[in-house]
Amino acid sequence: VQDELALRYPDAVVVPDVLFTVDDRVITSAGIASGIDLALHLVATRHGPAVAARVAREMVVHTRRNGHEPQASAMLRHRCHLDDTVHRAQNLIDARFDQPLPLPALASAVGVSERTLTRLFSRATGLTPLRYQQTLRLERAQHLISH
Repeated sequence: VQDELALRYPDAVVVPDVLFTVDDRVITSAGIASGIDLALHLVATRHGPAVAARVAREMVVHTRRNGHEPQASAMLRHRCHLDDTVHRAQNLIDARFDQPLPLPALASAVGVSERTLTRLFSRATGLTPLRYQQTLRLERAQHLISH
């Protein structure tokens, strides 16, 4: 996606694998989730890191990430594809990662066979649906342990 952006807009400087960039008065984010990080960065810049941390807690998001950090969250890392079926499956897994979500139910919910979902999901993300769910669970556990 980043390479495609750079090809489409050769005059733009595309900074790969960052959440957001600040260039004088122009501030851009990599997407919706990183836009939250950008907004928290602006709050911290104008009102201090304590206020930004309070806002993050109120929003129930991870602690504000630096704009130069890689997109560490599995929800972000494995979303840089264009497969709508896989995005729909990921939306379901993201919303219910802490609950059992059997492959037959997941495949049925997105309107494909189990085999097709597994093939599409693996091609788009490099993970099976189950491994993706396990990765989300592990990240959540690590976040809870560290706070």
